Amino acid sequence: MRSKNRRVLPRHKITFGIIRFVSLIYTRIFLGFRCKDRYKIKKGETVVVLSNHQTDADPFCIFPSFIGKTYPVGTDYVYTGRFKSKVLKYFSEMIPKRKGTVDKKCMVAMFQTISEGGSLILFPEGNRTYAEFQFYVTSGIAKLIKKFGSTLILYNFYGGTGVSPRFAKKRRKGPFTGKIVRVIKKEEYENYSDEELYQIIIDAIRVYDSESGNLYKSKDRAEYLERMFFVCPKCKRMETLRSNKNVLSCSCGFELEYLENLHIKTNQQDINFDRLVDYWNYQKKYLRDLVIEDNNVIFKDNITLYETKMFENKRKVYKGLMFVDKDLLHFNDLIFHIREVENASVISGDKLSLTISKTDYLIVGEERFNPLKYVFLFNKLNTNMKENNTDKYYTLED
Repeated sequence: MRSKNRRVLPRHKITFGIIRFVSLIYTRIFLGFRCKDRYKIKKGETVVVLSNHQTDADPFCIFPSFIGKTYPVGTDYVYTGRFKSKVLKYFSEMIPKRKGTVDKKCMVAMFQTISEGGSLILFPEGNRTYAEFQFYVTSGIAKLIKKFGSTLILYNFYGGTGVSPRFAKKRRKGPFTGKIVRVIKKEEYENYSDEELYQIIIDAIRVYDSESGNLYKSKDRAEYLERMFFVCPKCKRMETLRSNKNVLSCSCGFELEYLENLHIKTNQQDINFDRLVDYWNYQKKYLRDLVIEDNNVIFKDNITLYETKMFENKRKVYKGLMFVDKDLLHFNDLIFHIREVENASVISGDKLSLTISKTDYLIVGEERFNPLKYVFLFNKLNTNMKENNTDKYYTLED
């Protein structure tokens, strides 16, 4: 009799076949995605796929490239909701990981999956790309690969930031492809030092779509850029930016156009932004250097606050104005001290995940809600998150 605790189950051979077929059709029709390679996992072989991360659909896009039982590791947010959790667990046994933390349960699940003959799909940056820079990848990834002892496959997505940028609501037309960059057998990578293997991984998954020369067409290219940018570089005010069609602008006269080649240009001669990452670095430095006065409201938004637990439906806690000052996070009568914030992460591009005093929350704002500014802010203020260096991805450090 099979243990109820097994992760790799016989039925997954059928369910993964269904998922691959559905994924292939869906991603081709709705995203225009083309996977250029197929890898059939041999009997008795396990593989670990490491990939860059460009869109929310990446796990579905990557499935058709691998024939076998491949289990993706992803944010635990996908396991909120009882019905959805049961469906995901039945079909794929996806491995949930808490964002911004070293998740021991996730590590155990990964090793169990490999030991039972399954394979893994990992996005080692831990985050979808925002502005085409490479997110932090822990140097321990090389040691982890060696402990798995599986075939290492390095995979790349190209064009995802053009077709579906993280701030956007609408898809754009343009090339979006994926391919296997390199296959490294255990016998080969065992000869590399940890530092050498780590650098191979880092170099392989680094992709900048703005360097491709490809064009991504849309009448709303800049729409919702204020989900990412919140500081006007001309007047220095925060939360005054507004997007419309291809332009992000401020009431002071500042304008930024997002071009089809994924570059940007402004109407200010003294503001020399060429790519989104230039603006990203500017506002990060601005917030890092900002002097915050006592009792001054820093950010405020109309939101809905939910308490979340894995495998459970989220529970609505509050709806109304949220604001934060130097010391307190306010939800009307529900008030938390800034110190209590243990973790904060952006979900997709328009929701904020928070852990406060070991309780998980989800904040859903209005249509143009910018969750990123709060993550940056919690990395600046006197939070447990900052003190414990919990966040490796959205820090204000250079």
